[in-house]
Amino acid sequence: MSRSEGGRITVPDELRDVLLEFTISYLLEQPGDVVEYAVDFFHKLQENRASNLLRLGEAVESPDESVISTEEGNVVNVFINI
Repeated sequence: MSRSEGGRITVPDELRDVLLEFTISYLLEQPGDVVEYAVDFFHKLQENRASNLLRLGEAVESPDESVISTEEGNVVNVFINI
């Protein structure tokens, strides 16, 4: 996270994207417990990312890599269809 001039915080695009996908999925599903839903959502997102990387022959390196990639497709559809 970085600060731009004027003390404003700059939100990285990757964070904005994953939070938007989570928010859309949450609003569509309307679960009772937001925290439990978030845990499930991000766990499945991480599993999907890891399986895609392994399928491509790459090693999973660290959790700070981008959580959304073009290989993963639309995260909302992946999560809702599970």
